[in-house]
Amino acid sequence: MKTLILAILLFSPLGAQSLPVVPLQTSDPDQLAQSLRGKDAISVTDCKALDLWECHPDDPTRITDISIRWVQLDDDPELEAILVTEAKDEWAYAAYVFDKQGPWNLVGSFFDRRFAKDGQGLIRVQKLTKDSPPLLLVNRDLGGSDSAIFTTEAFQLREGKLWPVITVTNKEEVSLPPHRVRRQEVLSSPNRLVIHTAREEPPGHVVQNKCEVLRWDARTHTFVPVANEQMEYCDPKTGKPIPGKSSWAGLPIYP
Repeated sequence: MKTLILAILLFSPLGAQSLPVVPLQTSDPDQLAQSLRGKDAISVTDCKALDLWECHPDDPTRITDISIRWVQLDDDPELEAILVTEAKDEWAYAAYVFDKQGPWNLVGSFFDRRFAKDGQGLIRVQKLTKDSPPLLLVNRDLGGSDSAIFTTEAFQLREGKLWPVITVTNKEEVSLPPHRVRRQEVLSSPNRLVIHTAREEPPGHVVQNKCEVLRWDARTHTFVPVANEQMEYCDPKTGKPIPGKSSWAGLPIYP
């Protein structure tokens, strides 16, 4: 029997660590994409950073599905690059994020084996509220053979590094009775996030609704609770968001 636990929401603590930064030896992300597509030689350092079998010269696999797009993730006028490629040997897709701080740096790499069937759904850029910065949203299935853990992670590019901001996870797993379901949806108004959590026991029978209001805090670079606005967005009798006060923010992402 499977229990479906939807959207476990985590906010980045003050002590959250940024993703590692690796200087790029190749001149720029465009050249790197061309080298991967054409099976040209890539530096050992870059190949190790990509952790991609296809970049090794002795691997015969040729990449045919690869794309690069330029996005604005911070206040720097220089655009950032997102390279998405198939990883045939790993039966996966990979996304790489590059930021220019003098030389180009690899600031994030992400693999997914099941969520992004064509690579297009793996990564995107979105503002969750008007006063929050553009965030990098990464969608992956982190589950194993007996579970599906559909996860959306949001990162902020700051000081040349990607910092985790929020994580939404939809998790399906095999468990013994009692069977419980936790469903969570992220809604938004212009400057607020509204988190609706429904707990079902058994699945289909709601035993608890919870509603929480969050705002972007520029000092801590994360979303923080706003208790004094609870009544404005949440119905205290039902525990649900008040209709018309917020709308779906695009989280969680479903495959």
